Amino acid sequence: MVKKTERYIPSEDEYLQAFYAIYNELTPGHQAILNKLYQHCYLMKDNRRLRTWELSEAAGYNGESAGQIGILGAKFCKFFGLENKEFGQPALAIVSWFKDETNRHWYIELIPEAARAFKRFRLENFTI
Repeated sequence: MVKKTERYIPSEDEYLQAFYAIYNELTPGHQAILNKLYQHCYLMKDNRRLRTWELSEAAGYNGESAGQIGILGAKFCKFFGLENKEFGQPALAIVSWFKDETNRHWYIELIPEAARAFKRFRLENFTI
């Protein structure tokens, strides 16, 4: 029997520190992915989850953005001083994945702690 380990989730304050350290170094596409995820957390009350192609479209990438989300997650792993494998896959450092049992599609959303931190980061740094 394989023992399942609990997923480590940094605190909202730790994510806020990460956004301050990482955001300006991100590519415009990775910034667009975070912004799209944020919009769905706070503006789309009944539709918090996105398909990866919706993130690709927002970032200007062709095809699925799962690889780009993995790259983004790896940057957070590095900031937190964790190895990618501590999350199972690097993307899980910033997002959660959900499979819809009805249509069998995978959906993605920001981890709540990261979403709250990104909201604070945006309020402190952008006049949007």
